[in-house]
Amino acid sequence: MYLRFMLTLTFGLTGLAVVLVTLFETILRDWDPVIDLRRWWHEAIHRHPGSQVRAEDILSELEGRRSGRFVYATRPPERAIDRRREVLRDMRAADQRVASPDYVEAL
Repeated sequence: MYLRFMLTLTFGLTGLAVVLVTLFETILRDWDPVIDLRRWWHEAIHRHPGSQVRAEDILSELEGRRSGRFVYATRPPERAIDRRREVLRDMRAADQRVASPDYVEAL
């Protein structure tokens, strides 16, 4: 029983060694774990507390302070879509007026 266990363990570890050697020599050939660990350690230790703040949030906070209320950057202010539609509608009407034959003849 012990002999079978040792034989199985030997074949298993040999197979694992072959797989790992193949993996490290072919796929992870350019990987340097020491450099990656140093880089990770440096980023973990010297992480700036403001690195997780998005620029959109900062700008929306400043804009909200100016208008007296805070609005997240991911949520448009109320009626913003309606104002955009009105602006687009006005632009379309102005384009139609300019492109009409009556306007061209008046020039």
